[in-house]
Amino acid sequence: MSTIRSTASARPTPAADAARPGRDEAGVAIVGSLVGFLIFMVLLMFAAQALIHLYATSALSSAATRAAESVAQAPQPTVEVGPAEAAARSQLGLFGSTRTTFDWKEVDAEQVVLQVTGRTPGLISFVPGWQTIRRTVTIRTERFR
Repeated sequence: MSTIRSTASARPTPAADAARPGRDEAGVAIVGSLVGFLIFMVLLMFAAQALIHLYATSALSSAATRAAESVAQAPQPTVEVGPAEAAARSQLGLFGSTRTTFDWKEVDAEQVVLQVTGRTPGLISFVPGWQTIRRTVTIRTERFR
């Protein structure tokens, strides 16, 4: 008994070649993937910048409040301004020493008003409204009589 093998099924016909998808679209998946990756990275950097801005705002508000409270609770508020500002700058670290300004608007027996301005550290700078943080803290001084 002899077995005859046919080779006709091993060779594709010209009609089968034309019916195979993807011959003219080689490399299209790479372009789509790169565009999708770039969009994802832009959104990721925007989200990271938003988190950095929120953290910087929170840290600046906390440091300003602590500084104003320590000045308001001191027996002589005008003397306590320097040490309170130094403590706030050390609490903020590099952000406090290079990107923050403290403006003591009013320090007297009635109240302490501190305006703090800082520039947000950033990954991207195409959001101009997010670069500056301004906080004003007003603390009443209370003395026992």
